[in-house]
Amino acid sequence: MSYAFTLAGIAAANMLACLSPGPAFLLISRAAAGRSRTIGLATGFGVALAATLWAAAASFGVAAIMTRLAALYGLIQLAGAVYLIWLGLAAWLHPDSGEASLPARGLESHRRAFLVGLSLGLTNPKIVFFFSSIFVALIPAHAPLSLRLAALAVVAADEVLYAGMMACLFSTPRVRAVYHRLRHGLERVAGAVFIAIGARIAALARF
Repeated sequence: MSYAFTLAGIAAANMLACLSPGPAFLLISRAAAGRSRTIGLATGFGVALAATLWAAAASFGVAAIMTRLAALYGLIQLAGAVYLIWLGLAAWLHPDSGEASLPARGLESHRRAFLVGLSLGLTNPKIVFFFSSIFVALIPAHAPLSLRLAALAVVAADEVLYAGMMACLFSTPRVRAVYHRLRHGLERVAGAVFIAIGARIAALARF
């Protein structure tokens, strides 16, 4: 039996979600424009890995467990809120230094960038419910394991493609020139957005 349309539907739904502006978009675009293309890619790959891990969790029923363990879900939400607020404060207090938490160059900066992206993704538990809704709608209840693994591969490919597109777009000389000219204001805006999103998540967290 061919599941090509199922996998295409998962790819389309996930890419549309990726393209919706949010914290991941801000994080990757700032890293690429403020630092370099490879730093943007490292950040994006961290976000991509986190999304793929949440997709795997959704595929194997973790969303149902988290629904029953409201306190665990609330704690992860709160951790995500604190992390976003921390990112926002760093951007607001150090607007002229770009990604203030990252070293200037070298392997260590790429490792840090990857971990920043991974941390952002792992502290956003809503993703698991997003993937659960997609998988329930598109994957048959008795689908073989091979289809679920293929769906995870599609999600990973989507996320890596999105990260690559954002890193390449925002690391072009023209975009970087605009960013560096307006860095102070853009970093303040990004910081305010991070703080606002984090505060909203914290307010909605339930234990």
